[in-house]
Amino acid sequence: MDSSWVEVPFEMPGDHAAARLDAYLAKRLHRYSRAEVQRLIDAGRVTLRGRSAKAAARVVPGDRIVVRYPKTEEAPPKHERLEVLFEDDRLLAVNKPGDLLSHPTDKVVKGAATSILREQFGGRKLHLAHRLDRETSGVLLLAKDHETASALTDAFTTRRISKEYLALVRGRVEWKTKLVDLAIGREGGEIKVRQAVVAEGQPAATEFERLSAAGHASLVLAAPKTGRLHQIRVHLAALGHPVLGDKLYVDDGAAYLKAVRRELTSEDLDFVGGARQFLHAWRLALTHPGTGKALTIVAPPPEDFLAAAKSLGVRCPR
Repeated sequence: MDSSWVEVPFEMPGDHAAARLDAYLAKRLHRYSRAEVQRLIDAGRVTLRGRSAKAAARVVPGDRIVVRYPKTEEAPPKHERLEVLFEDDRLLAVNKPGDLLSHPTDKVVKGAATSILREQFGGRKLHLAHRLDRETSGVLLLAKDHETASALTDAFTTRRISKEYLALVRGRVEWKTKLVDLAIGREGGEIKVRQAVVAEGQPAATEFERLSAAGHASLVLAAPKTGRLHQIRVHLAALGHPVLGDKLYVDDGAAYLKAVRRELTSEDLDFVGGARQFLHAWRLALTHPGTGKALTIVAPPPEDFLAAAKSLGVRCPR
């Protein structure tokens, strides 16, 4: 391959629904519209399952997609190693920091979690079982072989893996528990990645439990029953309790646009409630694909999350 290009591979995680290739990539590549993705595909810069792809090709969980980009200078990775929460001969679970991409993009290759882990584990190929947003910390699960990756994909697709998140949210939550069953789809405004509760969206359900509440903030436990893009964040915003630090869903998303333009100020961060969104993938429970035994993996909240909770007067589990 020409050294002026870089190939960025990733697999469709098991917690995603099957989709057209161009539609899926338009959601994953945040700086690309669907038309721009189609131009990438038409230019031969996208392969699916090792072959040249068509925009209308069907991509399903477990599929390997490779996108070719012009090589650019990249800053050194912020993290050299990631904390291992669980490891055996088939599975690896790590505690992803809240400033780290799960997988490479056109701008960040070496600084993504999968790239860091490949270096950390001597070049071993690892399969990402699901994805966390860049600013979401917590349990990230990977498979060490194709058989395990396929089993995890099936488990995520059939909702046999449960996930629980901790979220610091704006405002005092008055309810103890709440089930939110509201469809989610693209909002359709200036920010193409911003989702919203829309009548014609995809079904989405999240169970919430208030764990602690103070004067102007609360800690909630979120258990998503479906896997829509930004589901927990959208549902909490719809309840009037957006995740603190969420530049995309606090108010109208103006802070997100400023962040994209690198114009974000300390005043903006104070307004949204933090330097990053305080959403943490706390607990993941599954049946081990090899042993058949129940496995629960817990990621202790990071120091920035604990410090924010303390400053707000909110009690947070460790």
